[in-house]
Amino acid sequence: MAEEPVNFERITKLYREESGKKTLTPLEPDFWDKVGRYLASLESDLAAARAKDPNSKAAMLLQDELRKVLQKREQIYQYRERKLGLLAGQIAGGATTEARGLTRPEQELLQRLVGLLTETRKATLGGVRAAPPPTTAALTAPPAPPAASESPPKGVIVHVLEDVPPFAGPDGTYRLKKEDIVVVHPTIAKVLMERGKARVVNAAP
Repeated sequence: MAEEPVNFERITKLYREESGKKTLTPLEPDFWDKVGRYLASLESDLAAARAKDPNSKAAMLLQDELRKVLQKREQIYQYRERKLGLLAGQIAGGATTEARGLTRPEQELLQRLVGLLTETRKATLGGVRAAPPPTTAALTAPPAPPAASESPPKGVIVHVLEDVPPFAGPDGTYRLKKEDIVVVHPTIAKVLMERGKARVVNAAP
């Protein structure tokens, strides 16, 4: 994914995307760090403008930009946090779902949420889960119901460390990209780990 500079235009665009769709907009892992640096730059420019003339047009424009960016940053985070919660629930419920373009804090949050929801589900339902459907890139893909004669297969949640060319697995075709967090068949997880392509973040019951 081509990285864009973090500025007022991008923050505004991202806010519109997150508020207008159900899926997560892909971001670079250090996106929130870049936002922090952008805000620090705005604050520095504002302080300099106020030192020259606190009532100048430049100072007023910078103050307005800083206020809007802070507001949109909070709203963007809230939108993405809610979507991550829904995604974690789908994975804990057995859906084989890829999570692409998450920032580093979001990757950690998703892993923790999946682990917590999985353990709670196991404690509440005794580990009874639906069978996951084939891997899909859609973040909101619903889980497929298992056939009556099928036993629910176990899956392993892995964090993909680098891009992997598409390949067929026992439960569908895998299309894995760097930074994806996805539930895969145990045999696939073993191969990916042996080749240094992924690491296990939480084993599903």
